[in-house]
Amino acid sequence: MRDYDVIIMGAGPAGSTLARHLAERGFRVCILEKKKIIGVPLQCAGLVSHRIREVNMLPDEVIINSVRGAFLHSPSGVTLKVSKDRPEAHVIDRTAYDQYLADLAREAGAEIKLKTHVRGFKEKTGTVYVNGQEFSAGVIVDARGSRAARGKYHALQCLVRFNDHEMDTDFVNLKVDSRLSPGFIWRIPLDERTARVGLFGPFRGAGDILRDFLSDISSDFQVLERYHGFIPIHDNKTETVRDRLLVIGDAAGQVKPTTGGGIVLSSRAALAAAEAIQMALEDDIKLLETYRDGCRRIYSEEIKNQLRVQKTFAMLSDDDLDHIFRKMKEYGAEDIISRYGDMDIQTPLIKEFIRRGLLFRIIPSFLLKRVAGIWKY
Repeated sequence: MRDYDVIIMGAGPAGSTLARHLAERGFRVCILEKKKIIGVPLQCAGLVSHRIREVNMLPDEVIINSVRGAFLHSPSGVTLKVSKDRPEAHVIDRTAYDQYLADLAREAGAEIKLKTHVRGFKEKTGTVYVNGQEFSAGVIVDARGSRAARGKYHALQCLVRFNDHEMDTDFVNLKVDSRLSPGFIWRIPLDERTARVGLFGPFRGAGDILRDFLSDISSDFQVLERYHGFIPIHDNKTETVRDRLLVIGDAAGQVKPTTGGGIVLSSRAALAAAEAIQMALEDDIKLLETYRDGCRRIYSEEIKNQLRVQKTFAMLSDDDLDHIFRKMKEYGAEDIISRYGDMDIQTPLIKEFIRRGLLFRIIPSFLLKRVAGIWKY
């Protein structure tokens, strides 16, 4: 007899959410987590779309601040302001949130083993090797986060207190820089004086960019904490199902290419995974394959369009980015983004830009042919 019906490697949001779904369906579930404290150290900006409550639990007590818009800055300082009438995103305590989701899984009946480092696994047999022991399950799930992803970007973040000015807590600040493309720099307010300031991207000298960014916006600030992590690169070639193995969350590259955020995506994927695992365990293990189709239905078109945006930005210099920002301001893009923009579902905004002919009016003329090739327009 197998030790469990399902073994999930990793107690992040994807792993814990899936564990809860499965435990609620009556399956014997075990989460293996290498950390001694779930969610520590912090490795996330902690900004999550309001849509999270459509697909997962979010208690008020983990929400630090809510924002309804953003100031978008070009390399030279051209600024676009986009805003909504209601909160678009929540700034959350990610450590507390991870622990909350793990507690929900435990309350539903899942077992959680901390300080259990996975040394290897066999997808054909459903065997996991950890701490000199081995466990078996009908299905094993790789939810180990970015460390298991095919590719990743470095991410740096600081908790910063600004002593010389107060921030508008309704807005985040985002700045693009060609050296970081497709990444960017962010300042996410926790309160009027404190913010998470960070960046991600492929540039090795990212620390210098971050220091320059801080110096440009303040002459009197304190760095209270520093964090380092990774943001997975979405890769359509990632295998999400192999024999008795299913891959979910950051490990599967289930992140938005334009922002690197993944909690909403992986929460949706967790439900699709639970349905596929239930069919596989109750009927035929080959039905685990339905998870792949479920994920395609959830985010295939959206991811494809965001990858197009990512490819477009990757070819732009700082001068090109400044040009695009000036043109967007000239053509009233602030109002269009405010109306159609969405952190998670960006396709409607993209289609609106194309419908109005704006996409090719803001791109520098010498790049039009290459951009048209990306969008097949």
